[in-house]
Amino acid sequence: MICLTGDVHHMSLRTNDQRFLTGAGETEVRVTRRYVSLLQKHDVKCTLYVNGKCFTEEWRELEPVAKSPLIEVGGHGYRARQPRWLFDWYGERTGNWNGPRAYQAWDIRRNVQLCEKMVGKPPPAWRAHSYKVDPNTYPLLAHYGIKLVSDVADASNLWPVRIEAGLISHPMNVIPDHDHVYHAHRDREFVAAANARGYGADDFGAVSYTIEEWGQLVLQQAQAIERKEGLVTVLAHPVCMYLADDFRTFERLLEYFAMRQTIWASEIIALVDDPPPAA
Repeated sequence: MICLTGDVHHMSLRTNDQRFLTGAGETEVRVTRRYVSLLQKHDVKCTLYVNGKCFTEEWRELEPVAKSPLIEVGGHGYRARQPRWLFDWYGERTGNWNGPRAYQAWDIRRNVQLCEKMVGKPPPAWRAHSYKVDPNTYPLLAHYGIKLVSDVADASNLWPVRIEAGLISHPMNVIPDHDHVYHAHRDREFVAAANARGYGADDFGAVSYTIEEWGQLVLQQAQAIERKEGLVTVLAHPVCMYLADDFRTFERLLEYFAMRQTIWASEIIALVDDPPPAA
């Protein structure tokens, strides 16, 4: 089984990746519409973790994505830790990377409320922006009705697990895309400088690859997990798949995924307590 996931951000966030979209007249949400059209072509399910500001600032473009029968909308924070320098400064001093508890509660609540209002149901799953989780995060998510989280890269994880606050975690267990794929600003010089600063390492190391090499790694790692009857959780951002090679590698992955059972994050709830013996 494969749980394909992606993250979608509002353009006012002004990320480095987004700078490479604006010249072509694109936005993350518009690019995500192309991503969804490929999901529809291959009949593959996907859970997309969406920033709350996409609902308030780009709903007209987002609506066909959010209401696609193949898409499950998860939460990804409302403001996405902006301004980042301030949240990092506060986190370094307090350990609370998402701001004071009251602020984080507002941010989660706002994302949940907007999703319920615009999509028709609250998000069942959550991915912390930049994977930033602090001591307040999981209790607050549980309080606001979130059931699942996917904000850890863990190559050894073969099956979802129950964690604190009654949540279920399904870590990314194949190599994530953004910090491991050369694309946009992330050329070899940028990556070397980032690695020299100690940035970019996760459970899959600090190495980056061409998009074609990354795609092969995803397939190899997914197949290894499948041989042990585990659940494969893939992170493939729409914006990364577009900027790296205009979705060519992503479509090759979809051709493989289409031959497997694909599930939404919410479907993990029925599976978590019944892992296969090999997993």
